[in-house]
Amino acid sequence: MKFKFLILFFSILFLSCNDDGVKKPSKLIEEEKMVDILYDISILDAIRSSNPGVLEDNNIDSRTYIYKKYAIDSLQFVENTAYYASNLKKYKKMYETIENRIEENKKVADSLLKIEQEKESKNPKTKDSLKTKKSIEEIKANLRKLN
Repeated sequence: MKFKFLILFFSILFLSCNDDGVKKPSKLIEEEKMVDILYDISILDAIRSSNPGVLEDNNIDSRTYIYKKYAIDSLQFVENTAYYASNLKKYKKMYETIENRIEENKKVADSLLKIEQEKESKNPKTKDSLKTKKSIEEIKANLRKLN
């Protein structure tokens, strides 16, 4: 049994190290646009994990949203993801770009929140406004400003 497992393991390892690589998709998404797509997916996944109902409550299907926004289809997305992922150095660089972008936007959002909190502390009449939830339109507008 172990012998069969080892043969299977080394066969997969050998085949995966083949230099054929993944063929370039017929509808190649430019690298910069692919980074934007992956960034948006990361943001939508973060929203889904931190507040699961917000997307559903507003009838937003994250994949459909991405496909419409970037005028792509699911097959094109999968083929391009496989193509870019086949070059690990390039793919890692793409995700580092996404991570840097998220960090930059987080700093901006934190600064805006700090300014808002300072305004709230100076004006006690508006203290209750912190408790009020922002509408999804306001959140979308702020996200657009960050992009």
